[in-house]
This record gives sequence, C-alpha cells and structure tokens, in this order.
Amino acid sequence: MTVVAIHVAPERGGPCMTLDQGTLVPGRGIEGDHHHAEPDGVPASEVTFIEAEAVAAFNTTTGLDVDGSATRRNVLTTGVELNPLVGRRFAVGTALLEGLEPCDPCATLGRRLATPSVSASDVVKALANRGGLRARVVEGGVIAPGDEIRVV
Repeated sequence: MTVVAIHVAPERGGPCMTLDQGTLVPGRGIEGDHHHAEPDGVPASEVTFIEAEAVAAFNTTTGLDVDGSATRRNVLTTGVELNPLVGRRFAVGTALLEGLEPCDPCATLGRRLATPSVSASDVVKALANRGGLRARVVEGGVIAPGDEIRVV
C-alpha cells in the first residue's frame, strides 16, 4: 500500500507534472495543483488518488498505453483498494486524509483519452468503479513516492 507517483496540473486542463514530493494543505489540497489555487475549493477536489492496478486494467481492456498522469489524478498508488477508503481516515507521509467519495470517470476524461479506436464512452466504461478516490486533507504534511498508505 504505497504511493507510486504524485502529479499536479498547475492550470485547469493543462499538462500534468510529476513531483518528487507533494505538500498537502487542509482546505486547499496539494501545492502546485490548480485546485490548490482556488481559495474556496471544493473539499472533494483537494486530492485525488488512483490505483496503478486500475490503470493497468484500463490499458488491458482498451488496448491503450496510458500512464497514471493521463488519468488527471494527483496520487498514483499500488497495493491498496481505494473505494473502501470512502469515509475512512488514512495517513500518507506526514499527512492525514479522509476519503470522501469515489472519483468516477467523467466525460472530460473520456474525451481526453479517446482515440479513433476507443470512444470516450468506452474510456468511461473501462474506468467505471475504478476511477479513483477523492479525499480531503485533515492534517497537512508532505507525501512522496514510496510512502506507505496506512488506514488509521
């Protein structure tokens, strides 16, 4: 149950960048992400997670070869099922988070990942129930690849 990678998109719709570490701020999310810049951001948009296993399954199902950053989620994980973390608190690095809701795939993500051979609808279907987790930052801290994810 570990963090594989951390991604932010400094601008809404802009390219994702991979970070060596991320600073999580309560009520704001991850520094450097466009959601962090929103002063009254939506708690469900503070930090998003997706399983590397879900990305691999998506690639197998669709025949595409996307990496975790293409999903537009902030934190790529391995070895942890994220859906059961809804309503639970968990620690990552020095931060404490609370799972709020599944991060279901949306039409925008479908359009971003669609190709001539894989429709936007097929993209959304391939990520259904495995689109990740939305979480809020309860206690700020720093996270990095390799950090363990611990349910508390």
